[in-house]
Amino acid sequence: MSLASVSLVLLAGLAVLCDCRESRSEPLRTINTDYGFSIVLPPGWKTFEEETRDCLVRLGAENGGDGLVYVCAKPRPKDFATSKSEFINREQIKSYVENTLLGRNVECRSVSIQGCPAYETLYLRHVENKHGGVRVQFVNQTFVIRGNLLYALTSYAMGDTEAEAHARFDSFSEAALRSVMTFFLHDPPAPKH
Repeated sequence: MSLASVSLVLLAGLAVLCDCRESRSEPLRTINTDYGFSIVLPPGWKTFEEETRDCLVRLGAENGGDGLVYVCAKPRPKDFATSKSEFINREQIKSYVENTLLGRNVECRSVSIQGCPAYETLYLRHVENKHGGVRVQFVNQTFVIRGNLLYALTSYAMGDTEAEAHARFDSFSEAALRSVMTFFLHDPPAPKH
């Protein structure tokens, strides 16, 4: 077999591989260089990046229903995981979720995201909708701390009852939590002069 024939066979093989990858719509890593992080958002979800009242940047995706996953980078709150004791840190975070985020039935545990120490919380909260009614929100939120910045990796679902909020979250939780586990901290950005 000549070199030209071998090259054609290799090119044909690569073309087949490329076609397979495109048809599976591989997820892409989204990078925020301003706050030094990246995440792989669920493929097929509508992505967004914005600044909000609470977040220096909010980067995420929504599934077109009540499902959402995003990273919120913001200044680290006072008394937020300031101890060398994991127990005290978890209690401080539970207090923050209850008092600041108005969460209830808060559970908190120590976890690791891409080798970084983190704290995962699960909680419920009541949220007023635009029509004046109240809905239940089931939230899975993981906090990663770097210096004076807090990265809140959040996924949640809404429902008219706790059971409905849980069921809706369960319907997309695998994609959302897989996305959260791809969170990665890059080198912090250079200070701006």
